[in-house]
Amino acid sequence: MILDVVYAAALLAAGVVSAVTAIVVVGRVRSHTHQVPLTFAVTTLAAAVWATAYGFSLLAPTAGESLFWLRVSWLGAAPIATLWFVFVLSYAGQSDLFTPVTGACLAIEPGVVAALVFTSEGLTPALAGVTAERSVQASVAVPDPLPVFHVVYSVVLVVTGIAVLARLAARSRQVYRRQTAVVLTAALIPLCTFVVVVSGVAPTPAVDLTPTSFAISSGTVLVGIYRYQLFDVTPIARDVVVGQLRDGVIVVDGRGRVVETNPRARELFGTDDGALLGERLTDVPTHGPSLQSVADGDVDREEFVVDGGDGRRFFEATASHFDGPYDDDPGQLIVLRDVTERRHTEAEFRALIENARDLITVLAPDGTRVYCAPSFERVLGYAPDDLVGCDAFELIHPEDRSATREVFERLLAGERGTQTRVEYRARHTDGSWRTFEAVWVNLVSDPTVQGVVVNARDVTGRRRYEQRLRVLNRVLRHDLRNEVNVIQGHADLLLDGRLTVENKEHVRVIRRKAETLAELGEQTRKIDYTLHSTDGVEKPFEITAPLRERLDEIQVEFPGAIISRELPDEQWVLADDLVDSALVNVVDNAIEHNDRVVPQIAVTVDRVTHDGVDYVEVCVADNGPGIPESERRVFVEGTETPLSHGSGLGLWLTEWIVTRSNGHLSFEENEPRGTVVRIRLPETSPDRSRESSPLPDSATDSAPSAVSTD
Repeated sequence: MILDVVYAAALLAAGVVSAVTAIVVVGRVRSHTHQVPLTFAVTTLAAAVWATAYGFSLLAPTAGESLFWLRVSWLGAAPIATLWFVFVLSYAGQSDLFTPVTGACLAIEPGVVAALVFTSEGLTPALAGVTAERSVQASVAVPDPLPVFHVVYSVVLVVTGIAVLARLAARSRQVYRRQTAVVLTAALIPLCTFVVVVSGVAPTPAVDLTPTSFAISSGTVLVGIYRYQLFDVTPIARDVVVGQLRDGVIVVDGRGRVVETNPRARELFGTDDGALLGERLTDVPTHGPSLQSVADGDVDREEFVVDGGDGRRFFEATASHFDGPYDDDPGQLIVLRDVTERRHTEAEFRALIENARDLITVLAPDGTRVYCAPSFERVLGYAPDDLVGCDAFELIHPEDRSATREVFERLLAGERGTQTRVEYRARHTDGSWRTFEAVWVNLVSDPTVQGVVVNARDVTGRRRYEQRLRVLNRVLRHDLRNEVNVIQGHADLLLDGRLTVENKEHVRVIRRKAETLAELGEQTRKIDYTLHSTDGVEKPFEITAPLRERLDEIQVEFPGAIISRELPDEQWVLADDLVDSALVNVVDNAIEHNDRVVPQIAVTVDRVTHDGVDYVEVCVADNGPGIPESERRVFVEGTETPLSHGSGLGLWLTEWIVTRSNGHLSFEENEPRGTVVRIRLPETSPDRSRESSPLPDSATDSAPSAVSTD
């Protein structure tokens, strides 16, 4: 009886240790998958149930109570081998083999055993080891078919799991091998105890000591958890996270020895599976000293080239420190990142920058140049190296310098990626001043740039050309109009005098041509406004009112004309503020160039949708001679030649206004004769307006100066 109490105490202690181990595994372990610690915890809990219930059976005062507790013990003993096998599959990364079908098949045998233990009185004593005299025996003492089958089935599962772990240990390295060794030891302890019990050499053949062995197994697992981070990083995690990385990985211990490499690193250095393990980092073929300098912190990163079958590859080595399994064993993780694509991209951009005509420079926050493209020498005559470290504003014209510096300071105060446009004059080495239009981008917070990127384009020739055009336009608009007014005045005086009918007709022709020249000057003024307007704002415009007003005037001027219209009460478009001139030009062209005795004009305004965008389409159809194909081609191609040119400025003005308004102008042949002109403009509402950044007060039309638009 005293011996039973001792054995019962050992069994109860084993149950407590197993239960505590299950709780620790579930609560402490941070595994790459919850399935590994969970399956182990369930297996350990089954062992706790087996040991605890078996201990209570030894302490039971009656045979009936002892039998009850023995039955309860089989709730843990029956499935423990199956649960162990499922855990091994999860730990070895073979959980995909555990499907619902295989799970159901594995659950059949322990389920049948547990059910028979509780339902069949005839099989219970044999399975539980209880005789009529209430002597507690080992569960295999009675050679009935069911107990023998259960023992064989359990042994096969346990041995298979041990074989899987042994193979995993052979493939693993360092900490992973130690982790697997802990799990193997924990499995072999109960198996060896069971073999001793079955062989009959146990000191207590009447008591099954197998449940007590789980206390030793649980203690082994606890040691593995706290010493080797068991279940925190499993071998399958290494295979997936490290083994399949595209980057090379080398793990170095505190003494500078290589303790782990992944396949990519071994491929880079042309070594086999274990050639680098145990070697000092400085002995790594070809690039060992460079890697050691990174590990020592002498440099942040080191780049080297590897010649392989796929050509030259560029790699960048970086190192990071981590704590080893012991406080005095820190390690380093060296990552060899493939930067070949980045180097190729950088080479392409470098080639673009070095051959570009634009001036590309990077300014530090204090305004000094930290990089200058080679184009500085071609455009301004300065060697790029001579400008690096100098104040970027020294080359800017004194009149533009303060305004440009203010723009720079405002840009620095903005967020990353803020950009602005600046126009200023810069000094050439020959003493002349060149006008530049530049885009400045704030990339100070970008670790790869840490400055303001300036992309400047020489627009000196364009500004001179525009200035000449303005002079010619002024002459055409003002001087020519004044002369035309003089011609008209003298023509009126001649018409009021005594002239023959033939001479008066000549004077009328003179006056009519003078009016044409005056109208040409007015169209030129509108074109100049369209091309050089600094407003740049598209606004809501109601277009039916000017169309209706002009059609009424045409009806009065040409009473014999047939004019039809389909106009809504109002229709708003988002367009340039000269859009009414464009519409009126199309209508005037339809009536003025009509050669029919009874001219016909049809004007409609409809809403259409194109590519998901709502537009307003103005259609003007006439029965005139039509626009020649040569003139249509001018507007399609956008250029004039001596053999192909437009007959006037009206359609050109219309084309430019519509294009500026993000619209579309098209021509079609009318049936049976004439032309159909379609103008499509974005639809809007009266209360909608697009805002754009106005030019600063420093902008002028008279001379180039520092200008910025955000």
